[in-house]
Amino acid sequence: MPDAARLQTSHASFPLRVLLLYGSLRQRSYSRFLTLEAARLLAALGAETRIFDPSDLPLPDSVPEDHPKVAELRGLSAWSEAHVWCSPERHGAMTSIIKAQIDWIPLSIGAVRPTQGKTLAVMQVSGGSQSFNAVNQLRILGRWMRMITIPNQSSVAKAYEQFDEAGRMRPSPYYDRLVDVMEELVKFTYLTRGVSDYLTSRYSERKEDLESLAARTGLKAL
Repeated sequence: MPDAARLQTSHASFPLRVLLLYGSLRQRSYSRFLTLEAARLLAALGAETRIFDPSDLPLPDSVPEDHPKVAELRGLSAWSEAHVWCSPERHGAMTSIIKAQIDWIPLSIGAVRPTQGKTLAVMQVSGGSQSFNAVNQLRILGRWMRMITIPNQSSVAKAYEQFDEAGRMRPSPYYDRLVDVMEELVKFTYLTRGVSDYLTSRYSERKEDLESLAARTGLKAL
């Protein structure tokens, strides 16, 4: 694998922190299997990973935000620098399970946007021929959450053929693409580490902040 240290700078003195989400509760869940493979690759690339188990996560708005599973998910998101989202394609779309997880992650908390500037990789598994419906929808959500979604993505067709009985991914072009995606996520996260605030700074928001400050202090905004 390429030497990720080439992208590290003086502020990259600790491993990348990556949160991985998957979108199925089945015992033999191919989205979970693909997520586990992604986590193994990220660990080989020097990242620290956490995988959130969506079991028992309540539907959005059905419980207070201090519910233990909600607090766990939000804490992991706050801890992370990067996300990996993986969904099965169901009825031509992402599953409600992955959507519920993303919906519980707040777009803003006061003046803070918790996911803004984090990097994101999107993946999907399909029972039939290759499709990109779920990853396309995940990209829309990533943009809405103000995340930096990397160009590459993974879409695994006929997922039941791509994993052995132990849930490990068989060698194939799909596996090679998964390696490509995880390498790219690591590269983009290193490139944006420490500068994501600058990259996501918006003129309109800076102007609004200055006008708000001027209104509070009586000073004229420049």
